[in-house]
Amino acid sequence: MSRRTKNITYYSVLIILIIAIGLYFYRLPVYVEKPGAAESINPVVKVQDGHKINGDFMLVYVYVGQANIYQYLWTKYDRNKYTTLMKPQEVKLPDETNEEYNLRQENYMETAQDTAAYVAYKHAGKDPKLIKDGALIINVFSDMPAAKVLKPGDVIIEANGNKISTIMDMQKVLEDKKPGDTVLLKVKRDGKIKNAKVKVTKYPKELSQGIKKYGIGVMQTDKFHVKVKPDIKFDIKNIGGPSAGLMMTLAIYDQLTKEDLAKGYKIAGTGTINLDDTVGPIGGIQEKIVGASKSGADIFFAPVADDEYKQAKEAAKDIGTRMKVVPVKTFDDALNYLHQLKKK
Repeated sequence: MSRRTKNITYYSVLIILIIAIGLYFYRLPVYVEKPGAAESINPVVKVQDGHKINGDFMLVYVYVGQANIYQYLWTKYDRNKYTTLMKPQEVKLPDETNEEYNLRQENYMETAQDTAAYVAYKHAGKDPKLIKDGALIINVFSDMPAAKVLKPGDVIIEANGNKISTIMDMQKVLEDKKPGDTVLLKVKRDGKIKNAKVKVTKYPKELSQGIKKYGIGVMQTDKFHVKVKPDIKFDIKNIGGPSAGLMMTLAIYDQLTKEDLAKGYKIAGTGTINLDDTVGPIGGIQEKIVGASKSGADIFFAPVADDEYKQAKEAAKDIGTRMKVVPVKTFDDALNYLHQLKKK
Protein backbone atom coordinates (compact mmCIF):
# COMPACT_ATOMS: atom_id res chain seq x y z
CA MET A 1 0.00 0.00 0.00
CA SER A 2 1.37 3.36 -1.02
CA ARG A 3 1.84 6.24 1.40
CA ARG A 4 -0.86 8.20 -0.47
CA THR A 5 -3.32 5.29 -0.10
CA LYS A 6 -2.51 4.99 3.61
CA ASN A 7 -3.20 8.70 4.10
CA ILE A 8 -6.54 8.46 2.28
CA THR A 9 -7.53 5.46 4.40
CA TYR A 10 -6.47 7.23 7.59
CA TYR A 11 -8.46 10.38 6.81
CA SER A 12 -11.49 8.35 5.71
CA VAL A 13 -11.52 6.48 9.00
CA LEU A 14 -11.04 9.74 10.89
CA ILE A 15 -13.96 11.40 9.07
CA ILE A 16 -16.22 8.40 9.72
CA LEU A 17 -15.23 8.44 13.39
CA ILE A 18 -15.97 12.17 13.69
CA ILE A 19 -19.38 11.69 12.03
CA ALA A 20 -20.18 8.74 14.31
CA ILE A 21 -19.27 10.75 17.41
CA GLY A 22 -21.26 13.73 16.14
CA LEU A 23 -24.35 11.55 15.62
CA TYR A 24 -23.96 10.22 19.17
CA PHE A 25 -24.10 13.70 20.69
CA TYR A 26 -26.74 15.10 18.32
CA ARG A 27 -30.16 14.91 19.97
CA LEU A 28 -33.38 14.28 18.06
CA PRO A 29 -36.75 15.88 18.95
CA VAL A 30 -37.93 12.61 20.50
CA TYR A 31 -37.44 10.92 23.86
CA VAL A 32 -36.71 7.37 24.95
CA GLU A 33 -38.36 5.83 28.02
CA LYS A 34 -37.09 2.51 29.33
CA PRO A 35 -36.90 0.57 32.59
CA GLY A 36 -34.36 1.72 35.13
CA ALA A 37 -33.81 0.01 38.47
CA ALA A 38 -34.87 -0.04 42.11
CA GLU A 39 -32.43 1.21 44.74
CA SER A 40 -32.65 1.21 48.51
CA ILE A 41 -33.49 4.63 49.93
CA ASN A 42 -32.47 3.62 53.45
CA PRO A 43 -29.02 5.27 53.19
CA VAL A 44 -30.37 8.54 51.75
CA VAL A 45 -33.43 9.17 53.96
CA LYS A 46 -32.19 9.43 57.53
CA VAL A 47 -34.12 10.33 60.68
CA GLN A 48 -31.85 11.55 63.47
CA ASP A 49 -31.42 8.73 66.02
CA GLY A 50 -34.07 6.77 64.14
CA HIS A 51 -34.67 3.04 64.43
CA LYS A 52 -32.79 0.81 62.01
CA ILE A 53 -34.79 -0.48 59.05
CA ASN A 54 -34.75 -4.29 58.89
CA GLY A 55 -34.94 -4.64 55.11
CA ASP A 56 -35.10 -2.14 52.26
CA PHE A 57 -37.57 0.42 51.01
CA MET A 58 -36.72 0.95 47.38
CA LEU A 59 -37.01 3.95 45.07
CA VAL A 60 -37.85 2.88 41.51
CA TYR A 61 -36.90 5.03 38.55
CA VAL A 62 -37.23 4.89 34.79
CA TYR A 63 -34.85 6.38 32.26
CA VAL A 64 -36.27 9.22 30.16
CA GLY A 65 -33.87 11.06 27.89
CA GLN A 66 -33.69 12.83 24.58
CA ALA A 67 -32.64 10.27 21.98
CA ASN A 68 -29.63 10.33 19.69
CA ILE A 69 -29.86 8.62 16.31
CA TYR A 70 -28.56 5.29 17.63
CA GLN A 71 -31.01 5.19 20.54
CA TYR A 72 -33.84 6.17 18.21
CA LEU A 73 -33.11 3.38 15.71
CA TRP A 74 -32.52 0.78 18.42
CA THR A 75 -35.80 1.63 20.16
CA LYS A 76 -37.82 1.93 16.96
CA TYR A 77 -36.87 -1.51 15.73
CA ASP A 78 -36.39 -3.29 19.05
CA ARG A 79 -39.21 -5.64 20.02
CA ASN A 80 -38.97 -4.83 23.72
CA LYS A 81 -42.34 -3.21 24.42
CA TYR A 82 -41.10 -1.69 27.67
CA THR A 83 -38.70 0.59 25.82
CA THR A 84 -40.68 3.23 23.95
CA LEU A 85 -40.34 6.47 22.04
CA MET A 86 -42.14 9.56 23.35
CA LYS A 87 -43.04 12.89 21.76
CA PRO A 88 -41.71 16.06 23.45
CA GLN A 89 -45.25 17.05 24.53
CA GLU A 90 -45.48 13.78 26.45
CA VAL A 91 -42.46 14.80 28.53
CA LYS A 92 -42.41 18.59 28.70
CA LEU A 93 -45.04 21.23 29.36
CA PRO A 94 -45.95 23.67 26.55
CA ASP A 95 -43.15 26.17 25.88
CA GLU A 96 -40.98 24.58 28.58
CA THR A 97 -37.21 24.91 28.32
CA ASN A 98 -34.73 22.31 29.58
CA GLU A 99 -33.97 24.61 32.53
CA GLU A 100 -37.66 24.84 33.41
CA TYR A 101 -38.12 21.07 33.02
CA ASN A 102 -35.22 20.37 35.39
CA LEU A 103 -36.52 22.92 37.88
CA ARG A 104 -39.96 21.31 37.80
CA GLN A 105 -38.53 17.86 38.43
CA GLU A 106 -36.34 19.14 41.29
CA ASN A 107 -39.32 20.89 42.86
CA TYR A 108 -41.44 17.75 42.53
CA MET A 109 -38.79 15.82 44.46
CA GLU A 110 -38.44 18.50 47.14
CA THR A 111 -42.21 18.69 47.57
CA ALA A 112 -42.41 14.90 47.75
CA GLN A 113 -39.78 14.88 50.50
CA ASP A 114 -41.60 17.50 52.56
CA THR A 115 -44.96 15.79 52.07
CA ALA A 116 -43.50 12.39 52.96
CA ALA A 117 -42.03 13.83 56.16
CA TYR A 118 -45.32 15.52 57.08
CA VAL A 119 -47.42 12.38 56.57
CA ALA A 120 -44.95 10.03 58.31
CA TYR A 121 -44.41 12.27 61.35
CA LYS A 122 -48.16 12.88 61.64
CA HIS A 123 -48.89 9.14 61.63
CA ALA A 124 -46.14 8.61 64.20
CA GLY A 125 -47.68 11.28 66.48
CA LYS A 126 -44.73 13.68 66.13
CA ASP A 127 -46.72 16.89 65.38
CA PRO A 128 -45.08 18.17 62.16
CA LYS A 129 -45.49 21.84 61.22
CA LEU A 130 -46.47 22.78 57.65
CA ILE A 131 -45.26 26.21 56.54
CA LYS A 132 -46.77 27.63 53.33
CA ASP A 133 -44.21 29.78 51.51
CA GLY A 134 -46.10 31.05 48.45
CA ALA A 135 -46.69 30.21 44.79
CA LEU A 136 -43.60 28.84 43.04
CA ILE A 137 -43.24 29.71 39.35
CA ILE A 138 -42.15 26.60 37.45
CA ASN A 139 -42.72 27.84 33.89
CA VAL A 140 -42.89 31.27 32.25
CA PHE A 141 -44.43 31.39 28.78
CA SER A 142 -41.95 33.14 26.50
CA ASP A 143 -44.60 34.94 24.41
CA MET A 144 -46.29 36.51 27.44
CA PRO A 145 -45.31 39.88 29.02
CA ALA A 146 -44.37 38.20 32.33
CA ALA A 147 -41.32 36.66 30.64
CA LYS A 148 -39.65 40.07 30.81
CA VAL A 149 -39.82 40.33 34.61
CA LEU A 150 -40.38 36.84 36.05
CA LYS A 151 -38.40 33.63 35.78
CA PRO A 152 -38.68 30.00 36.91
CA GLY A 153 -37.81 29.63 40.57
CA ASP A 154 -39.42 32.89 41.65
CA VAL A 155 -41.81 32.51 44.59
CA ILE A 156 -44.79 34.88 44.58
CA ILE A 157 -45.44 36.03 48.15
CA GLU A 158 -47.72 39.03 47.51
CA ALA A 159 -50.10 40.17 44.74
CA ASN A 160 -51.85 43.55 44.72
CA GLY A 161 -51.20 43.87 48.45
CA ASN A 162 -52.62 40.42 49.26
CA LYS A 163 -50.43 37.82 50.97
CA ILE A 164 -49.88 34.76 48.77
CA SER A 165 -49.39 31.50 50.65
CA THR A 166 -50.70 29.07 48.00
CA ILE A 167 -51.69 29.09 44.34
CA MET A 168 -55.33 29.30 45.48
CA ASP A 169 -54.53 32.73 46.94
CA MET A 170 -53.08 33.76 43.58
CA GLN A 171 -56.13 32.51 41.72
CA LYS A 172 -58.40 34.61 43.93
CA VAL A 173 -56.42 37.73 43.06
CA LEU A 174 -56.67 36.98 39.33
CA GLU A 175 -60.26 35.74 39.13
CA ASP A 176 -61.81 39.18 38.38
CA LYS A 177 -58.94 40.48 36.24
CA LYS A 178 -59.28 41.09 32.49
CA PRO A 179 -56.75 41.50 29.67
CA GLY A 180 -54.93 44.79 30.10
CA ASP A 181 -55.20 44.85 33.89
CA THR A 182 -51.97 45.19 35.86
CA VAL A 183 -50.94 42.99 38.79
CA LEU A 184 -48.30 44.15 41.25
CA LEU A 185 -46.26 41.28 42.64
CA LYS A 186 -43.65 40.72 45.29
CA VAL A 187 -41.48 37.69 44.57
CA LYS A 188 -38.66 35.99 46.41
CA ARG A 189 -35.69 35.31 44.16
CA ASP A 190 -32.35 33.97 45.41
CA GLY A 191 -33.27 34.97 48.96
CA LYS A 192 -34.12 38.57 48.04
CA ILE A 193 -37.51 40.28 47.66
CA LYS A 194 -38.18 41.90 44.28
CA ASN A 195 -41.12 43.90 42.96
CA ALA A 196 -42.62 43.05 39.59
CA LYS A 197 -45.41 44.53 37.50
CA VAL A 198 -47.17 42.21 35.02
CA LYS A 199 -50.14 42.60 32.71
CA VAL A 200 -52.99 40.17 32.32
CA THR A 201 -52.94 38.96 28.71
CA LYS A 202 -54.72 36.41 26.51
CA TYR A 203 -52.83 33.16 26.08
CA PRO A 204 -51.71 32.18 22.58
CA LYS A 205 -53.93 29.55 20.97
CA GLU A 206 -51.28 26.83 21.26
CA LEU A 207 -51.15 27.34 25.04
CA SER A 208 -54.88 27.73 25.69
CA GLN A 209 -55.73 24.60 23.64
CA GLY A 210 -58.39 26.50 21.72
CA ILE A 211 -60.10 27.87 24.84
CA LYS A 212 -60.06 31.65 25.29
CA LYS A 213 -58.11 32.07 28.50
CA TYR A 214 -56.02 34.84 29.92
CA GLY A 215 -53.63 35.32 32.81
CA ILE A 216 -50.14 36.53 33.65
CA GLY A 217 -48.41 33.80 31.65
CA VAL A 218 -46.86 31.53 34.28
CA MET A 219 -47.41 28.04 35.63
CA GLN A 220 -47.32 27.75 39.41
CA THR A 221 -47.31 25.20 42.17
CA ASP A 222 -47.52 25.45 45.94
CA LYS A 223 -44.24 26.10 47.70
CA PHE A 224 -44.08 24.84 51.28
CA HIS A 225 -41.78 23.19 53.77
CA VAL A 226 -42.15 21.28 57.02
CA LYS A 227 -40.53 21.51 60.43
CA VAL A 228 -40.12 18.24 62.29
CA LYS A 229 -38.45 16.82 65.37
CA PRO A 230 -36.32 14.75 65.38
CA ASP A 231 -34.53 16.18 62.35
CA ILE A 232 -34.53 14.39 59.03
CA LYS A 233 -31.97 14.48 56.22
CA PHE A 234 -32.52 13.65 52.54
CA ASP A 235 -29.56 12.94 50.27
CA ILE A 236 -31.25 11.87 47.02
CA LYS A 237 -29.24 13.01 44.00
CA ASN A 238 -29.77 12.97 40.22
CA ILE A 239 -33.38 11.79 40.53
CA GLY A 240 -36.33 14.14 40.09
CA GLY A 241 -40.08 13.89 40.16
CA PRO A 242 -42.57 12.94 42.89
CA SER A 243 -42.82 9.19 42.31
CA ALA A 244 -40.83 8.19 45.42
CA GLY A 245 -43.31 9.89 47.75
CA LEU A 246 -44.96 6.76 49.15
CA MET A 247 -41.70 4.86 49.61
CA MET A 248 -40.00 7.78 51.38
CA THR A 249 -42.99 8.04 53.72
CA LEU A 250 -42.70 4.36 54.64
CA ALA A 251 -38.94 4.63 55.21
CA ILE A 252 -39.40 7.66 57.48
CA TYR A 253 -42.25 6.10 59.46
CA ASP A 254 -40.30 2.88 60.00
CA GLN A 255 -37.42 4.87 61.52
CA LEU A 256 -39.78 6.82 63.78
CA THR A 257 -41.48 3.76 65.27
CA LYS A 258 -40.52 0.37 66.69
CA GLU A 259 -42.92 -1.52 64.44
CA ASP A 260 -40.36 -3.08 62.03
CA LEU A 261 -42.39 -2.54 58.87
CA ALA A 262 -39.90 -3.95 56.35
CA LYS A 263 -39.38 -7.26 58.21
CA GLY A 264 -36.40 -8.24 56.10
CA TYR A 265 -38.05 -7.72 52.69
CA LYS A 266 -37.01 -5.65 49.70
CA ILE A 267 -40.05 -3.42 49.26
CA ALA A 268 -40.35 -1.33 46.11
CA GLY A 269 -43.17 0.82 44.85
CA THR A 270 -44.24 4.03 43.22
CA GLY A 271 -46.81 6.75 43.71
CA THR A 272 -47.03 10.31 44.91
CA ILE A 273 -47.93 10.98 48.53
CA ASN A 274 -50.40 13.78 49.23
CA LEU A 275 -50.97 15.77 52.41
CA ASP A 276 -54.32 13.97 52.88
CA ASP A 277 -52.46 10.60 52.91
CA THR A 278 -53.73 9.53 49.47
CA VAL A 279 -51.39 7.86 46.98
CA GLY A 280 -51.48 9.25 43.45
CA PRO A 281 -50.52 7.81 40.05
CA ILE A 282 -47.27 8.71 38.38
CA GLY A 283 -46.97 6.98 34.98
CA GLY A 284 -44.36 4.57 33.63
CA ILE A 285 -45.50 1.90 36.06
CA GLN A 286 -44.94 -1.06 33.75
CA GLU A 287 -41.34 0.00 33.18
CA LYS A 288 -40.97 0.30 36.95
CA ILE A 289 -42.31 -3.22 37.44
CA VAL A 290 -39.60 -4.48 35.07
CA GLY A 291 -36.87 -2.49 36.83
CA ALA A 292 -37.97 -3.49 40.34
CA SER A 293 -38.17 -7.16 39.43
CA LYS A 294 -34.68 -7.13 37.90
CA SER A 295 -33.43 -5.44 41.08
CA GLY A 296 -34.70 -8.28 43.25
CA ALA A 297 -37.68 -6.62 44.94
CA ASP A 298 -40.04 -8.93 46.87
CA ILE A 299 -43.01 -6.55 47.04
CA PHE A 300 -44.21 -3.69 44.84
CA PHE A 301 -46.80 -1.12 45.94
CA ALA A 302 -48.85 0.18 42.99
CA PRO A 303 -51.37 3.05 43.06
CA VAL A 304 -54.94 2.06 42.26
CA ALA A 305 -55.68 5.43 40.61
CA ASP A 306 -55.74 5.64 36.81
CA ASP A 307 -55.70 1.82 36.55
CA GLU A 308 -52.00 1.77 37.42
CA TYR A 309 -52.41 -1.30 39.62
CA LYS A 310 -54.08 -3.10 36.72
CA GLN A 311 -51.24 -2.11 34.38
CA ALA A 312 -48.68 -3.22 36.97
CA LYS A 313 -50.33 -6.65 37.29
CA GLU A 314 -50.33 -7.06 33.52
CA ALA A 315 -46.62 -6.30 33.31
CA ALA A 316 -45.80 -8.56 36.26
CA LYS A 317 -47.65 -11.45 34.58
CA ASP A 318 -46.00 -10.71 31.24
CA ILE A 319 -42.44 -10.90 32.60
CA GLY A 320 -43.22 -13.80 34.94
CA THR A 321 -41.95 -12.15 38.10
CA ARG A 322 -42.45 -13.62 41.57
CA MET A 323 -42.63 -10.13 43.00
CA LYS A 324 -45.91 -9.49 44.84
CA VAL A 325 -47.83 -6.50 43.44
CA VAL A 326 -49.99 -4.80 46.08
CA PRO A 327 -52.68 -2.15 45.37
CA VAL A 328 -52.74 1.02 47.49
CA LYS A 329 -55.09 4.00 47.65
CA THR A 330 -53.70 5.56 50.82
CA PHE A 331 -50.67 5.42 53.08
CA ASP A 332 -52.75 3.38 55.53
CA ASP A 333 -53.26 0.71 52.86
CA ALA A 334 -49.50 0.20 52.68
CA LEU A 335 -49.18 0.23 56.48
CA ASN A 336 -51.97 -2.30 56.95
CA TYR A 337 -50.40 -4.67 54.42
CA LEU A 338 -47.00 -4.47 56.10
CA HIS A 339 -48.51 -4.90 59.59
CA GLN A 340 -49.97 -8.29 58.63
CA LEU A 341 -46.82 -9.39 56.80
CA LYS A 342 -44.83 -12.20 58.41
CA LYS A 343 -41.11 -11.71 58.95
CA LYS A 344 -38.92 -13.03 56.17
